[in-house]
Amino acid sequence: MTIFDIYLCYILNMDNKLQEFINRDDCYFIHYASNGFYNGSSPAPRISCIVIYNLKNDNGYRFNIADHLEGNSKEQAEKLTLENFKLVFTKIPDVSFIHWNMTAEGFGFKAIQARAKDFGIDIPVPDNEHLFNLSSYVSYIAEKKLSIKQILWFNSLLIGDDYLDGKTEAEYFNKGKFQEIYNSVNLKVCGFTDIVKLIQENKLKSEPPYQINDGLTKEERRQQALKLAETREKMIKDIYEHNKRVQAHNERVMQQMEDYEPEYVEENRLFFFDFNHPIFSLFGNWFINRK
Repeated sequence: MTIFDIYLCYILNMDNKLQEFINRDDCYFIHYASNGFYNGSSPAPRISCIVIYNLKNDNGYRFNIADHLEGNSKEQAEKLTLENFKLVFTKIPDVSFIHWNMTAEGFGFKAIQARAKDFGIDIPVPDNEHLFNLSSYVSYIAEKKLSIKQILWFNSLLIGDDYLDGKTEAEYFNKGKFQEIYNSVNLKVCGFTDIVKLIQENKLKSEPPYQINDGLTKEERRQQALKLAETREKMIKDIYEHNKRVQAHNERVMQQMEDYEPEYVEENRLFFFDFNHPIFSLFGNWFINRK
């Protein structure tokens, strides 16, 4: 079997598995946000939001700490959020998930499970038969590792300014910006469903839609443009100041030339010198003073 045959076999198997998952009533796209990466210690990073969505039935659920803050502390609200998420496994015993790299050690199902355990909540980690890693499949198709932001941008799925990277979502947790975090997580989940549709239609783009691959959002491009404008303004100012100094220097030289009076040296020989025409000055002095 050739490498091409192996590749084709893998693609066909993954296509079939993906289609099988999508056709399930109990399969959901999933993504979440927390205030950091899980390193195996306790307490685990705090969970701010989990979003799941079923493409076949067009229904989804959000488990958002912001929905439980009224009358509760952040910790109590987080516990209620995770208790509600656990109900998914109770109500949908054979639930499956299409996810983006949530089987990693520092991010994903293990991190959610560990945080729930801090509250005495037992949330199971689905086995491989109930998981489909969209990140790995996209990387295989693209023949390179792509981030969520890259694949969304390449396919014109970065709508508005809702997308936040993991670091920003973590910072927003401490600032209490839970609505912004939810908007970001929800955008990613919706983006995953669109990515799957593009895969099915063989239209997924794994390269930037423009010549320059900056991978920036609208806001990041605006900040870059402002920085560029400031740099350009400083450069123009520096050139202006430089030209002023050069002009002042030239004026001093011209003034010195105007004040200069010919002298008689060596038996009344006349000597003059033009800074703009040094060669002609030398020949002129030779001609005037020749004997």
